[in-house]
Amino acid sequence: MNAHTALDPVKHFKSVAWTSTDRAQVYDRTTNSTSDLTHFLTTEFIGLLHQRIAPKSAVLDLGCGTGVLTKALAELGHDVTGVDISQAMLDKIDTGIGPGRITLRQGDVYALPLADASVDGVITRWVIPHFRDWAGIVREAARVLRPGGTMVIDHTSRANYALASREAVLDTATFGYDPRVHGSEPGYFYAATTVDELQLVADGAALDLLDVAPLGFFRQNAVIAAVLGAEGFQSYKKAVDAFYQDPGARAFIQWFERHVTRALPLDMANGMAVVMRKRG
Repeated sequence: MNAHTALDPVKHFKSVAWTSTDRAQVYDRTTNSTSDLTHFLTTEFIGLLHQRIAPKSAVLDLGCGTGVLTKALAELGHDVTGVDISQAMLDKIDTGIGPGRITLRQGDVYALPLADASVDGVITRWVIPHFRDWAGIVREAARVLRPGGTMVIDHTSRANYALASREAVLDTATFGYDPRVHGSEPGYFYAATTVDELQLVADGAALDLLDVAPLGFFRQNAVIAAVLGAEGFQSYKKAVDAFYQDPGARAFIQWFERHVTRALPLDMANGMAVVMRKRG
């Protein structure tokens, strides 16, 4: 995450929270599961990069946290550089995992400690939407990406919030993400975007926008949250987690996410997976 926070209360709040030792311990514990829906969605997300780059590619995991993506990509044989503002997060990563090599660098996602055109792929998850000026992170990531290289980011869909507001009143505190916050409640802020905005950012960073698709229909969905209300949405999330432990339900949810969610309009899910390629 970003170290330069003085003029932005959202950046300041999130950077302070992110760099604490306690946060690193909690984050490491909550992301270590390999049997929940979040792990499945993360694996699918990683596949969007892995299938587009050569074996043993040099990959940047931008804002790597405790290394969920870093370790997975190293296990797939890639040489991965994980960059994060939090040394406490980096200290949780086992660099001996996988046939691929892991290099860890403490650094700022707005000023990466890497040379121009030095990696074949860039991946980042749970980072980009934390900041209002997320376009600056994309531009900096594009700087270190080689021509023809692939970048995969996640974002949230402004259209999903719009559809939710037409159906009912969304309790953003319960939902956990609020794209309207401008500093007064920085802990809830999570940016949202549209395809048009993504295209403008891609053009400004010399990137081709290859794909924008929904991600995680069952995980975070503002329409479901708005219709069910605060208590109903909490019950819904617990029910999904419970259903996912049943092999038959798990198989259905995974099939739905792979074959249905990706084909849905962007207003039908909150998360989006975005794939871009460096021009040149």
